[in-house]
Amino acid sequence: MPFAGVGGTSVRDSQYLIDNSLRFNDDDSPSLTRTPSTSNRKTFTISLWVKRGNLGASSEFKFFGTGTSGTESALNFINDTLRFYQYTGGGFDLNLTTNRLFRDTSAFYHIQISVDTSQATSSNRLKLYVNGIQETSFSSETYPSLNFDTLFNYSSSTNIISNMGGQSVYFDGYMAEVHFIDGQALSPTDFGEFDEDSGIWKPIRYSGSYGTNGFYLDFENSGSLGADQSGNGNNFTPTNLASTDQMIDTPTRNFCTMNPLDRLNIGGANSEQVTSEGNLKSTGTSSEGRSIGSTFAITPNGISKAYAEWYSVSGSSSKDLFYSNNINGYIANDDATAGNIVMIAVDCVAGKYWFGNNGTWDASGDPANGTNPTGTFTANSEVQFGHRCYDSSRSQVVNFGQDSTFAGNTTRQNNTDSNGEGDFYYAPPTGFLSLNSLNLSTQASPTIDDGSQYFNTVLYSGNGTDNHAITGAGFQPDLVWAKMRSAAEWHFWVDSNRGANKAVWSNATNAEYDYSGDVAQIIKSFDSDGFTLGTSNAVNNPSQTFASWNWLANGGTTSSNTDGTITSTVQANPTAGFSIVTYTGTQANATVGHGLGVAPKFIITKCRSASNGWPVYHYSLSATDFVRLNQTSATATNSVVWNNTEPTSTVFSIGANDENNKSGADQLAYCFAEIEGYSKFGSYTGNGSTDGTFVYTGFRPAFVIWKNTNNGSTNWVMRDNTRNTFNPVEASLEPNNSSAEYNKSNGSDFLSNGFKIRNVDTGTNGSGNTIIYMAFAESPFVTSTGIPVVAR
Repeated sequence: MPFAGVGGTSVRDSQYLIDNSLRFNDDDSPSLTRTPSTSNRKTFTISLWVKRGNLGASSEFKFFGTGTSGTESALNFINDTLRFYQYTGGGFDLNLTTNRLFRDTSAFYHIQISVDTSQATSSNRLKLYVNGIQETSFSSETYPSLNFDTLFNYSSSTNIISNMGGQSVYFDGYMAEVHFIDGQALSPTDFGEFDEDSGIWKPIRYSGSYGTNGFYLDFENSGSLGADQSGNGNNFTPTNLASTDQMIDTPTRNFCTMNPLDRLNIGGANSEQVTSEGNLKSTGTSSEGRSIGSTFAITPNGISKAYAEWYSVSGSSSKDLFYSNNINGYIANDDATAGNIVMIAVDCVAGKYWFGNNGTWDASGDPANGTNPTGTFTANSEVQFGHRCYDSSRSQVVNFGQDSTFAGNTTRQNNTDSNGEGDFYYAPPTGFLSLNSLNLSTQASPTIDDGSQYFNTVLYSGNGTDNHAITGAGFQPDLVWAKMRSAAEWHFWVDSNRGANKAVWSNATNAEYDYSGDVAQIIKSFDSDGFTLGTSNAVNNPSQTFASWNWLANGGTTSSNTDGTITSTVQANPTAGFSIVTYTGTQANATVGHGLGVAPKFIITKCRSASNGWPVYHYSLSATDFVRLNQTSATATNSVVWNNTEPTSTVFSIGANDENNKSGADQLAYCFAEIEGYSKFGSYTGNGSTDGTFVYTGFRPAFVIWKNTNNGSTNWVMRDNTRNTFNPVEASLEPNNSSAEYNKSNGSDFLSNGFKIRNVDTGTNGSGNTIIYMAFAESPFVTSTGIPVVAR
């Protein structure tokens, strides 16, 4: 069914919508089963969408399989890898096990297997696709023999979704749009396509035939969850699945859940809770206060007014809460008594919140009119919902609008928010919304649906020849940051304000150098799809590999800016929140215009005319503090560098110092403002654990840089989605260091809505240390047209 956007106008009328998914809770031992007749066992296609619940080694479950224990063929997650295999007689007849780790619980994956064992080339007999792209990196890679008969479509076995016969391993999470095509090995384009605006993989309606044993499960009929909609009547029998497991959380309408990756560091040590029921139920595991966050945030530029409900299953020492670094802690409700339905409404712009119980707001609160709040917090703070438990006897179930049966009833209440969205037990206050992707798209209205239109990483190999054209940026870059990966070499920064061939280096204090007169030049021109290199070995060594990070400003067109006391030359792109600024220093307190129209949150400066450092402003640090991009040093306190004055929507301030305001010297500044769904500049506290901090960005990251601001011996760290195209993201370089690229084992995960630190490295995860970061997006969490990003 169509879902209306703000004002009753659907932003997705032209999109193919998936209305329902089926929730599998592994604690319930759920399954869907049927026994087919014998048919073609050589050729078939499996296509389905999956949103994961439980992760890790304990989740070795089959979510699509056939056979019995010891003789089986299945598609499953194992230790967070994805595997398709057949095992008979003590060995593997076929086995594709990915190196990619599937640890994103905040969005859906599309997974497809295409099998045709009659193909002459062995690698063509079995193909695994994730989100429309064929997987090619495997830890185990065994292809079936020619004309091999699999166990699929074999009548003496049982096709099972969720569990294998004789084994207590069950899928945990959500499934949607399950297709089995008998007799055809299809391509992903039969089931999905890349959105033309954002490049995000999205479902389309399958219009082909199914074959004898083919089936299509859309879970539309809550009274017959295994009903086959292919026309074949190949229905499945559900076991330990109820009508209340039919959900409206789907690949085209993604809902917020609790996030098992987000162990909030509040109320105790690194938090530990057990999640179940599709990550809607959370249970404590110890006597310490343990907290867990949600997969969506409530943001001033997104869903700024949100409503949610909690049902206390057991215990009184549970707290429903919301949390934010901006408010330096959490706000909790103490009314979470067993049997109560707790209501929470949060307005992050006004900085107000309301708690209520069983349909009545506390103290005559009226969220719709903004009156009598339970309490207040810092206005315009980004916050997120959470849950805190004290021991294993305390548990709660949350409803972010996907399931009003959460309180144990079997009848949906169908109370929607002001946009006609959600299924709540009680009617939400007017103006307060459910946390789902459609509401986020209409409220945030992302201005950038495809991050690669403004920032892109391009990898290349040197060839030593003059005029070596590097393409693939997708635009004419105005800032090119290039670095040799395979050996030690300096980081080159060249921009179109200063002109091609003029470089500075983030790992050095050297003044700018103009290569134009040298025989061996560096970046000679900025082109429509990249840049052209000279013969300098630093950027074009024929035996080395390189990375470049490219930003779009204003196509090289600058203007004079008189907003500050110093006249600056500015090339600004307010849409992307990026400007390149050049000016002449005065060695006196001054202001400099940046051209962004909003206050920048991250500023990198460098004196071009003299040997000086790279002072960096980050809004998480006060304007009295700064860090240097070229050093390992911790935060330095110096009121002179930024004149102890925060940037404004028109200018940034500088004091009487040599590093970014030397008298008569040419100066350079790169200014970055935060753009919802595209860029984020924040901080977090490291925990020194391999289960590191999760950071919500509101987008799927393309590039992240980190710096530990407390530890004076840690390097800056940078990772991107191009050197590692899947998780974990390990390939690392250091902006302050000329060293070659190295792999930090299991360093971090880039996820659909942020990033997760998974290494104890002090630079990104020093225990108790404040880590600042800058991040740019591959894709927003949801686009302006309501396309949710896929899980990574």
